[in-house]
Amino acid sequence: MSRTSPSLREPRTRPGRDASAGDAVPGRAGFIAAMAPVLVEGPGFPGFVGAISRDKAMAIWKWIARDLARPAADRMEKALASGVDPTAAFDREADDVLEILKQAVAAEGDDPDLKRRHTVQMGGSEERAVLPYLIMAMRKRRMLDQAMEFGSALGQVPDEVTLGSALQTITLANPVSRAMWMNAMVGHVSNPGRVMMVVARLCGGGQPTRIVQGGYGPLVEAVLCHASNQIALLAAGRGVFADLDLACRAIDRFHRLIRALHYHLDIDGKTAWGRIVSDLTAKMSERIASPLREVNSTVSAALRRPREGEDRLDPDAILGALNSLYLLATVRDSRESLALNTLLEQAWSDTGYTLEVLVKRAAEAFRADPGHDIARERLLAGIKMAEIRFNPEYAEILRRGMEQAVRKG
Repeated sequence: MSRTSPSLREPRTRPGRDASAGDAVPGRAGFIAAMAPVLVEGPGFPGFVGAISRDKAMAIWKWIARDLARPAADRMEKALASGVDPTAAFDREADDVLEILKQAVAAEGDDPDLKRRHTVQMGGSEERAVLPYLIMAMRKRRMLDQAMEFGSALGQVPDEVTLGSALQTITLANPVSRAMWMNAMVGHVSNPGRVMMVVARLCGGGQPTRIVQGGYGPLVEAVLCHASNQIALLAAGRGVFADLDLACRAIDRFHRLIRALHYHLDIDGKTAWGRIVSDLTAKMSERIASPLREVNSTVSAALRRPREGEDRLDPDAILGALNSLYLLATVRDSRESLALNTLLEQAWSDTGYTLEVLVKRAAEAFRADPGHDIARERLLAGIKMAEIRFNPEYAEILRRGMEQAVRKG
């Protein structure tokens, strides 16, 4: 993995995660793929109208697929099994599902007991409260596609004036539809800071009251929701290393989203938005803290020679050390949006010292015996780690020294 800027396009919920062999709810992967633009998860989910809790949405779909529209859900599952795109599989059955939902809700009007049973079947009163918003999202799925395309297109707008004009074309009057549009759009905006800067100009300032009066309160809420999503992408503890690319993209994306608010809006920590930002920052930092503390020991264990027995390298340990350093570098680049300054600086300093010592030892061992394969591989691994922790120029100096040792040997 080369240390390049992580992809700025926020990863959508991956259907494969919910299409496991043991999943007994038909059509689940199609439903998730279709609703992904408005689904939000994570311990910091703020609960705005433009976003729907993923857990509650899944509870409702379980009720729909098993108790209301099983034939449609089964057809969706067969389409998925045959290789049909998950969203396309959902679209094939969406009209039937929506019609059945409409009939079920209408029947409740004359039968309070039926409404009570439906509420229990879908999970409870909290899920019932979400149901109208989920139905709207299902009806507006084409609109959500347009919002995502619009968000991607904003990244190609050449100047702020044109960008402002583009944002002003979002004229949805219904507050829920507008909020859902914003949530779907933000997931595909490559530079949220640039968009928020233009919004502050359009509203005559970055004060929350001006932003709300200008009609862009849902945009701020969407940014907060997507920041929450990034926390969910990081598994607790050591699981953060399970998919390093995803973890680094999530941290970088979280930073860009939170920085967009900090730089361009006047959000006081005592306001509702300010409290959410503080809460999200604390939760993201908590997820990162544990693996950050282990970076130095991971690097040391990978590069040190065994105290006993033959000299050898553990490829898994080398990979783990490289992953740790990529994570460390990403966190340092994103430090303005995290509450990890003391821990980060300690990890950065300790790792730098450890690498200098161990790479120096590896270089000395290689110069003493350039033909020793393990010595060569250990030095190459150390150089790669030095490139991540320090810079390419320092790594190039080490490589040149290695080449000289080979020529002399």
